[in-house]
Amino acid sequence: MHIIIAGGGVAGLSSALILARSGHRATLLEQDPVNNDAMWEASFAWTRKGIPHFHQPHAFIPRGRKVLREVLPDVYDTLLAAGAADLEVWRKAPGGPLGEPPAEDLDLVYMCVRRELIEWALRKAVLAEPNITVRSQTSVIGLLGDHGPVPLIQGIETSAGEHISGDLVVDAMGRRSPLPEWLALLGGLPPETETSECNAVSYGRHFQIRDGNQFPEGPWLFSPRGDLGYAAFTTFIGDNRTFAVLLLAPTWDRELRQLRGEEAFMAACRSIPLLQPLVDPEFAEPITPVLPMGGLQNTLRNYAPHGRPVALGVVPVGDAYCHTDPSFALGLSMSLIHPVELAHALEAHQGDPENQARAYFKGTMPETAERFAVARDTDNARAQVWQGERLDPTRRSGSFPLFMLVAASAVGARDPEVFRKATRRTGFLDRTAIFDDDVELQERVERLFAEIMAAAPRMPVGPSRDALLALIGPVPELA
Repeated sequence: MHIIIAGGGVAGLSSALILARSGHRATLLEQDPVNNDAMWEASFAWTRKGIPHFHQPHAFIPRGRKVLREVLPDVYDTLLAAGAADLEVWRKAPGGPLGEPPAEDLDLVYMCVRRELIEWALRKAVLAEPNITVRSQTSVIGLLGDHGPVPLIQGIETSAGEHISGDLVVDAMGRRSPLPEWLALLGGLPPETETSECNAVSYGRHFQIRDGNQFPEGPWLFSPRGDLGYAAFTTFIGDNRTFAVLLLAPTWDRELRQLRGEEAFMAACRSIPLLQPLVDPEFAEPITPVLPMGGLQNTLRNYAPHGRPVALGVVPVGDAYCHTDPSFALGLSMSLIHPVELAHALEAHQGDPENQARAYFKGTMPETAERFAVARDTDNARAQVWQGERLDPTRRSGSFPLFMLVAASAVGARDPEVFRKATRRTGFLDRTAIFDDDVELQERVERLFAEIMAAAPRMPVGPSRDALLALIGPVPELA
């Protein structure tokens, strides 16, 4: 098959590699100039106008790393050789393994790597693949195909006025993909779309650890994170001794917009005990400005409601299919999971566009939808707390999303089974039902968390909102 891939981000690059190595011919169209510098360091200076979040913190959670190693082992090796690192969180299981961990724990590994390096490694492999043609500085502006209630897509139109025919179009154009509008122009129905606000503006900054220092070990699973009750923070460990700090503030809190300023951002970090040692100038130095990102939504586009595709000859992958709050770090994993499943569907139903589409969506929608639901429900619960509502994180019958974030995380540090199942759920390795339907396990979490709270009540993880505002100063009037 000749497969046209619209978009050259992680989802597009991964799709091109996976499909080409499955025996197909791929044409990859990317609107930005393609940086093919052999040195990985050059990737951090690449201007990616088409991807606003290109320099934002990213992480390969265990599922994404697992798929990468299995399907694109050469890319995985390239990343490690360029300074990415594996973080074996199975070593943090209560009691610690005495030797090799149980087989089911071997996948409990995060990959510490920045987005720029990931694209560099994928791009290097793509440019060396004989079955892939890369067209840079070329935008897709529409679809070619038969009009009708279920359009059959037969190619694309480019910004240069070209018509490129293909057997399948892969939409890797991200969360703002115009595919639904293009299908309507051909007489088709749009996908059934569900959206919810992430309710947060993120402010991120990358740091370089100074020689002689190491990122600290601690009670956290991957890296420090916490909720202040009116805002939150998280961290990402990167490649080559780098890390990022991400502060999350409510979209409606105008006064916290001051965090976009470097002085205010650093003052806020110094006021949070878990972050203070990380931003100490003797430990690390900032290597980027503060990178704000807002206007985000959790979005799920169902292109096969009730199992019936709304179009044939076109499928979405990655963020074009499902976009979730970046703090859950699901995007990189989905950018690999979707093309793997697509390759299987194409192989199983050769020459049959309808059954290829049915098989693809049947194979991807269940876990894609449940991860969307986790992000949606967690963001909604967090927003309620930030707005002053009192939700109960101590019981499964209270706020279940907060129960998972607070109680299950705390108990996982003491109970091996809770650790394993909660970590596999967070790492996208298990379907959510493995933990969410285990009532006996949840009751144990309730009981053990009550004991933890009775022994040592939770302490504030950072300053009050008023104290933080006093540190960062007011927002300029014209901001």
